[in-house]
Amino acid sequence: MLAVRLTLMNGNRLQLSVMALGESEFGEFTMSNQSPVTALVEFEVRTSGTSVADWLAVWQDRSEDALDGEPETSAYEAAVSEDNPNQVLIFERYTGGQASIDAHVNRPAHVALTATMGERQMTRRRVMSNLFSDIDDYGWWDRNDGRGPMRDSDVILSVLGTRFPDRASQQEYIELTRRHAAYCRSEEPDTLIYNGCIAQRDADRGPDIKAGDLIFVAGFRNKAALLKHRDDPRHLELQPLLNGIRRERKFTGTYRTTGKGFLWK
Repeated sequence: MLAVRLTLMNGNRLQLSVMALGESEFGEFTMSNQSPVTALVEFEVRTSGTSVADWLAVWQDRSEDALDGEPETSAYEAAVSEDNPNQVLIFERYTGGQASIDAHVNRPAHVALTATMGERQMTRRRVMSNLFSDIDDYGWWDRNDGRGPMRDSDVILSVLGTRFPDRASQQEYIELTRRHAAYCRSEEPDTLIYNGCIAQRDADRGPDIKAGDLIFVAGFRNKAALLKHRDDPRHLELQPLLNGIRRERKFTGTYRTTGKGFLWK
């Protein structure tokens, strides 16, 4: 078991017990304490006493500390749900696995954040939270060109959750989309993120996520970039092949970044 701790914005501590996938039929996807991980944590703001803008202003102090003082926190951005504008997704990337998460939650700025939001009762509820391990040689998490942190607002983040009946079906899907990701990397400069990861635990709330599910995250600079990707002939040609693979779409979510954090450094 890999114990992962995420401190919630209302001052409570969430214990995430993560079973290595080597113990399941998805045995190829394993995560050590030092492996990069993605965390997706979504909150609903308590708008009866505060506003989303105020919530984000308090949270931004924490993101500035992560930018300047956490070299292993490679992404820490807040994005507002397009389905519910009172919900905020925190998109997080840690290069050093558990050690990086421990360093993050033990920062004085993180303790201050949870205390402030708890005292002011700014968060109504946690909508979802989970950890995801990377898939080797698949897609990309940034287009870092040396110009500094990516802090644009209104980047569209699309999150898709897919479940497969067996290991072979999942692997076939990954291989097909891995090749397409290489094409998108070279031909779609405004597709900023295009990657998949594997859920490390069953969700305790929110979207129906089970350990081993494939979670796909794409980031588009704007709506035009999203449409260009969707309507690209190579993308359209891929769909019949993907439709032949047994799978079940479990959830979708679309968010827009606020620019209060960073998608990469």
